[in-house]
Amino acid sequence: MNKRIVSLFSFLALCSWSATAQNQVQKNKITTSYKEGIADDKKAALLKGHALKKQKAVDLAKDNNISLGGVTKEGRVYRLQRVDEFGNYIYYITHNEGSRVTAKVNDIAPGGSLGLNLDGTGVTVGVWDGASALATHVEFGDGRGSSRVLAKDNIPNVATLNGGDLNQFVRGFSHSTHVVGTIAAKGISANARGMAPEAVVVSYNWDDDVNEMNDEAETNGLLVSNHSYGMAAIDDTGRVLAPDYYFGSYDYTAMVYDWLAHTYKYYQPVVAAGNDQRYYGRVNPTKNGADMLLGNTVAKNVIVVGAVREVSNYTGPESVRIADFSSQGPSNDFRIKPDITAKGVDVYSSYYRLPSPISSAPRTDVYSSIGGTSMAAPAVTGIIALWQQWAMENREMPFKSATIRALMVHTAEEAGIAPGPDNKFGWGLINAKAGVQVILGNLDGDALVEEGELTQGETLEKEFIIQEGGSKLIATLTWTDPEGEFNRRNFDEEYAINNPSLVNDLDLRVFKDGEEFFPWRLNKDFTNLIALKGDNDVDNVEKVEIELAEAGTYRIVVSHKGNLQDGKQEYSLLVSTGDFDTLSTEEFKIDESLFSIWPNPVVETLNITIPEEAELNGASIELFDLSGRRVHYISTINTNQVELDLKGLSSGVYIVKVKGNGFERTERIVKK
Repeated sequence: MNKRIVSLFSFLALCSWSATAQNQVQKNKITTSYKEGIADDKKAALLKGHALKKQKAVDLAKDNNISLGGVTKEGRVYRLQRVDEFGNYIYYITHNEGSRVTAKVNDIAPGGSLGLNLDGTGVTVGVWDGASALATHVEFGDGRGSSRVLAKDNIPNVATLNGGDLNQFVRGFSHSTHVVGTIAAKGISANARGMAPEAVVVSYNWDDDVNEMNDEAETNGLLVSNHSYGMAAIDDTGRVLAPDYYFGSYDYTAMVYDWLAHTYKYYQPVVAAGNDQRYYGRVNPTKNGADMLLGNTVAKNVIVVGAVREVSNYTGPESVRIADFSSQGPSNDFRIKPDITAKGVDVYSSYYRLPSPISSAPRTDVYSSIGGTSMAAPAVTGIIALWQQWAMENREMPFKSATIRALMVHTAEEAGIAPGPDNKFGWGLINAKAGVQVILGNLDGDALVEEGELTQGETLEKEFIIQEGGSKLIATLTWTDPEGEFNRRNFDEEYAINNPSLVNDLDLRVFKDGEEFFPWRLNKDFTNLIALKGDNDVDNVEKVEIELAEAGTYRIVVSHKGNLQDGKQEYSLLVSTGDFDTLSTEEFKIDESLFSIWPNPVVETLNITIPEEAELNGASIELFDLSGRRVHYISTINTNQVELDLKGLSSGVYIVKVKGNGFERTERIVKK
């Protein structure tokens, strides 16, 4: 195999970018990058086929007097979507049952402990749900007399509805309004403030979700969307709708969602895990509560979110309690699903209530506390909007979706009774603050966030030093895998175990002094679903954790098995220690003692001396403030002695980064 050996920070992904939002230049770059790699004939066939499946299902149901939808006793809306290859009628259903506190969003918000101003400004979030949301709710105002919520599907005149149609609409409208509020409510009612209170939301019903998701990603560069619905397991009469062989199976919907995410590499769908755990004894009784995921929740490239109770102060895994309704995994090929958890019990948010009289305008100041994985998923969606806001304000391009998943997995807080991932909590509890700390750590040289590409037969190696032992070392590798094959054999569990849906199997290993450290994986036994460390041949995320890592030199190796589809695979790699401050590079050929950055503190002029043996061609100097914003940049260096005029900068702490061919130096300075 070809071997590529690089220094740890020689291909940093976090280039800086002066911006205040996802501007049109960024959107154009995103959409242009998609056009270069999409197979138009494949896309047209898939999207047209998806629409035809829905229409054929409706026609068949009407001919056979089968219900097109309804509302369950718990108030969950369900609607017919297609008829599968076995003649089963497949329905979508909504998954309803201090979110900011639990996810540590307040620390990165304006006024938070990190001194940042992440509130969703400039970010557009997609929401597909049982109906479009109530755009006129007071929580969705933009401060200029308009709404930040754009209802993209027609809202019916409720005065013309009655009976079941009226009940379905009210439930769906209320559900979507609550979901959108969890993401983007302004905070008119302080307890209802969303994760990203300045974000814009495009709000759709679920009737043509795949085609609309495709259009938003391809045309508008959509970065994240929320889907608090999925395949229904049970209807309002208690009748089981999903055969037991469907649970955990890589079905048509999972394949389509994976195709979307792989086709549009910056786009990240977020999906609620489902609320069917209480019914496992009826719908899938042989797995003792495991294997309860359906449809889009079995996709590889989506983020599947489980629900937990509020965590006001995380002190350890015991702080995180799973909601008894939150559907558990894994998939039938034993991928780690769900991926993450967030608060989904008693979530207070915006709501819709049917007006009285029905012909009058609806109230725009209604709120409600409800629960479900429907309420957990938008918390994660909102956090992704905040992370992407930082990226768009500080980089030329936003993060790829694989990087978003890597940040989420890398920084998740441990949950569950045993170390590592599991089939209830996934990788743990999402931590918005820690995600930003890793991003900032990358700027400061204390962590690595890299977006790269592995080609056929290639091995990537990186070496680094831990100067002081005792911290946890974490390395996380993620990639957006091509969609897997969909066929009838996927519903056979024995086939799935031996034929996982993973297409490109990348591998992450860490070595020190001849010892090999493996990533986490699930034990492939539904009766003993424990986390092990070993070769992972099913997940498109691999995480190596070394508790109390000893001081010394470590080597990271990224490789692959078999043949890569299209001969290549983009990846995202994160490396950090637990406290983000003991990681340093090792492979520099230049004596760093010859670097000089002075005076420190500095008043007006900062002097930088670069060693004479350094190659200045392509070298640059960047200066960042502590929010990660680049405030000074020299793209071309012609001399080894450089002076930076800092008179125009306010007093405070800044980060100087000098990098070029084969060298990099990062140092904190104080400006008086």
